Amino acid sequence: MPVKMTGRYDPGSDREHAHRMLEQGDIAVDHVYRVDAMEDGSTEITFIHNGKARTAWAQSNAIVHVMDGWDVLPPKSATSWRGG
Repeated sequence: MPVKMTGRYDPGSDREHAHRMLEQGDIAVDHVYRVDAMEDGSTEITFIHNGKARTAWAQSNAIVHVMDGWDVLPPKSATSWRGG
């Protein structure tokens, strides 16, 4: 049975929503550090798993791409995310 850590994120916050979105997309996550809305309507999520920094992009409440590292640039178009 999973244990919910109280106080991890503010209830209803963008970080709480991003953590839930990552888990629903079968992406392991320990802690979401930042959630940024991008100009194109997508969301950039920076997070940690097993001490490793990762960045994910979401569109329409679904994760579409994940890369290792912080401050990585997204692909030029959403269609290129699905190919690799």
